[in-house]
Amino acid sequence: MLAVRGITLTTHPSGSALDTLVRLIQETAASVDEVQHQLLTQAETASRTLDRITSGRDTVHRAATDGLLQFTGVSIDMLVARRGEGIRLLRMLTNSYADLRTSPERDSPQQIPAPVKAPPRAPRRSRA
Repeated sequence: MLAVRGITLTTHPSGSALDTLVRLIQETAASVDEVQHQLLTQAETASRTLDRITSGRDTVHRAATDGLLQFTGVSIDMLVARRGEGIRLLRMLTNSYADLRTSPERDSPQQIPAPVKAPPRAPRRSRA
């Protein structure tokens, strides 16, 4: 169960704007969870590697010249950025859902104004 600004996500008619937002929120939340899991895994790996150095137990990598963390640091940075963007998107979606859910206009059909015919163009004068 996910609550948005005090409103619990519920089932809505299939294909409606609220239904689409609920599905997008669920997919985005699952994606953020997956990125968070990957981030924690990478951070734990880096922490163990660095812990061996700080405790003086790193006898294997003392002569290494190719970098200790290799791409782990870059990977962590990218995952942090992806998580931040995912959270930002999730906030936008949940705010839209809450706004649409509490909007009085959502229950009344929207009146779309008829197109307005453009005024006729004046004939072009040729340049001499």
